[in-house]
Amino acid sequence: MKTIRALRLDQGWTQFELALQVGVQPQAVYLWESGRRRPQVPQLRKLGLLFGICSDEIVLEPISEASTVTGHQARTQRHQGEQTPGRDPDGRAVTRGQDASAVARDDP
Repeated sequence: MKTIRALRLDQGWTQFELALQVGVQPQAVYLWESGRRRPQVPQLRKLGLLFGICSDEIVLEPISEASTVTGHQARTQRHQGEQTPGRDPDGRAVTRGQDASAVARDDP
């Protein structure tokens, strides 16, 4: 049993080439291989035919816990009392030209 990625690489195909043969967007192949999405039944059947195996033999990679992290690691790595980037000390969002304390510091 092999994954879609392993089967594709065995054939020497790119994700784009596989997508053309299955009739999907290249991003769909990327999502299948990364485990973020699963192919639908008709697509699985096409994959089985392309690779010359039963579609039941294709290993669909599960979504791992590590890939579900949404990019909020910086929040957990911030130290106690450290100011949040893009926020003033009161927690309000700061955009260019709004931070009055920074303007006051630049005055001679």
